[in-house]
Amino acid sequence: MKSIKTFLVTTITGGILFLLPLILLVTVFMKIHNGFVKILTPLAKKMPDIFLGFDGSQILAVLSLLVSCFLGGLIFRISFVKRLVSMLEDNVLSHVPGYTMMKSMTAGAIGKENEDSLKPVLVNDGDTWNIGFLAEEAEGFCAVFFPEAPLCNSGELKIVPAATVRKIDLPINKVALSIKNFGKGSIQWVPKD
Repeated sequence: MKSIKTFLVTTITGGILFLLPLILLVTVFMKIHNGFVKILTPLAKKMPDIFLGFDGSQILAVLSLLVSCFLGGLIFRISFVKRLVSMLEDNVLSHVPGYTMMKSMTAGAIGKENEDSLKPVLVNDGDTWNIGFLAEEAEGFCAVFFPEAPLCNSGELKIVPAATVRKIDLPINKVALSIKNFGKGSIQWVPKD
């Protein structure tokens, strides 16, 4: 009975931790989109009423959002802005549950991983290999986060000897998808030596 209760509590908690950043992101984008729709409605009235099932204000809002993201990317290239965003991430966003994992998965999905991204690894534990995400390595040890399938944002963190860790040459989002599917496709990652 106690194990069922523990399972339910950890699963529900994991679901909340997974959904919270996702809902936050969707909410922010919807607010921005709705703001663009309100601002661009006068301009949209000059466009055709319906184009591919969308009215003009919706099309302009999506295009404006894309242009804003592009301009934001250009602004992010400025070193001062990078330092400011890094400081914001370190002091605020790192405390948002699941933010680091979401950031790493997004970076992996678009093929732009950086040195702060979590790296997928296999950790040898005797006769078994455990799938995890390398958070840090130093002085012959590695800090590895081991997710609980099917969620990638709940699990446990362990410090393991670096000699037992093998990096997986795949983007984090592919490994996360395998974990979501309870390890489907992961056998091919096991070293053959």
